Amino acid sequence: MQCHHRALFASFFLLFFVMHAKSRDTLVTEIVLIGTKHTSNVNFNSDSLFNVVMSLKPDVMLIEQDSISGVFKSGAFKSLPRWGQYLKKITGWSKKEVEGNMLFKYHRAHPEVIIKPCDVAFNGKERERFIKEYFALEAGFYDAMSLAYDAKEMSPFRETVHAERRQLISRLWQLIENGNLRAFNSDSSTQLIRTIQTLDKVHFKALVDSVDALKRYGSRMYKHLQQFEYRDEVMVRQIIRFIQAYRGKRILVISGFLHRYYQLDELAPRQEKLGFRLLDLDGQEMIFPDPRIPQD
Repeated sequence: MQCHHRALFASFFLLFFVMHAKSRDTLVTEIVLIGTKHTSNVNFNSDSLFNVVMSLKPDVMLIEQDSISGVFKSGAFKSLPRWGQYLKKITGWSKKEVEGNMLFKYHRAHPEVIIKPCDVAFNGKERERFIKEYFALEAGFYDAMSLAYDAKEMSPFRETVHAERRQLISRLWQLIENGNLRAFNSDSSTQLIRTIQTLDKVHFKALVDSVDALKRYGSRMYKHLQQFEYRDEVMVRQIIRFIQAYRGKRILVISGFLHRYYQLDELAPRQEKLGFRLLDLDGQEMIFPDPRIPQD
């Protein structure tokens, strides 16, 4: 009789183990890609981002930050002490520094949340220097490009492409100045950014090679554009790594909205293979075709 009970118990334990293992293997990870503006505007700040994150209740948050500077310079996420957060609040910085202040506030309310960096590891002040150099170089290059356009130094075809790009950039800047989080993450905004980035990749080299006034910017712009592309690739690889590490969890990826289109294009076709679902800001499953495949 005792042996019978032992056999029954062993069978029950084996069945439980098999069912548990099967359910663990079929857990579906949920991914929300949130594109933000790194500084606030009249319709967007750390509070509005915080409210969306609170509604989504993530288990893990991946941030467009490197692992050795900013909030991760100690090697792990380190929140500000209360007095530091209070000082930022009364001076108004709590709304201007969007992602960082949202993280401090959310972590205080939910200390169990896992917060990780997903960007390329820069070296200390290198990240800040890289960004400043890029903005200065970009401003000079695009001013020179506009002058070349006005002076008719481009071929007729390049003039047409450049005029189209200027119109798209104008729409993008309006979005940056006045948009809210939903506007940054709308399908129309994502397609707008995708189109601009595609034009840049196709149009840029031809312009630099054919317009004398732009040739002096060529090598430096190539370097920065390649670094931007490399960062996109690394962030996607990091997202996939965390998908595999946190099965069945809800992961929020928070990065500048210029990166989001690339993340969508790379991750959407891999949902079934890697066992995850892409969700929108309302927590609803996103349904879309692979944008790189022409549709009828």
